[in-house]
Amino acid sequence: MARPRKSDHSRQQLLDTGSRMLTEFGYHGTGIKQVLDAVGVPKGSFYNFFPSKEAFVAGIIYQYGEQAAGEFRQALEGHEQAPAVVQVWLTFHNKVRNKLAAGESCACLLGAMSAEIAQASPLCNEAIATVEGRWLDTLELLIRNAQQQGDLRDDTTARELASLVYNCWQGSLLQYQVSGDSDVLLLQLKTLILTLATEQGRATLDRADTPEI
Repeated sequence: MARPRKSDHSRQQLLDTGSRMLTEFGYHGTGIKQVLDAVGVPKGSFYNFFPSKEAFVAGIIYQYGEQAAGEFRQALEGHEQAPAVVQVWLTFHNKVRNKLAAGESCACLLGAMSAEIAQASPLCNEAIATVEGRWLDTLELLIRNAQQQGDLRDDTTARELASLVYNCWQGSLLQYQVSGDSDVLLLQLKTLILTLATEQGRATLDRADTPEI
């Protein structure tokens, strides 16, 4: 197997460092020079990888989307046979707990970029929409399965419920960033899931070995 080229390593370092800085400082608080100084890559090399700051941030968004999707999959490890409504809850609960256990922030880069630059940058807006669409596809499938199992209300589509859960989650993340209280992330989502659950679904959640619900 061929070794990764040094240029590939430098590009990855730029993406990883840029992701951390964007999460901490935001789009307008993160300059290309800051990223280059942190990585030790000359300015000319940066523009060999990315034609603009917007293209750089779009690349970060796509990478973040893949990483977050992996974290959601990890959150369900060992629970693949659980009822779908339980999987919906564990997807978020275990992701938060895994982040906190690793000493990492639960802040969502996608939400931050959506609020800051989505309307000003068509390139970044396209990246955000693509990543969000993939996340919603995954959540929609879980919710549809839960509806078919009789555990979630079915008087609205699985896609609409997926959007509702996702938007509630993003709102909780904003509150978390203000308060620093990780419990707020799960409290509102727990309330929403219990509200959307049927009587059977609430019984399913009660019977399951499900933390904090």
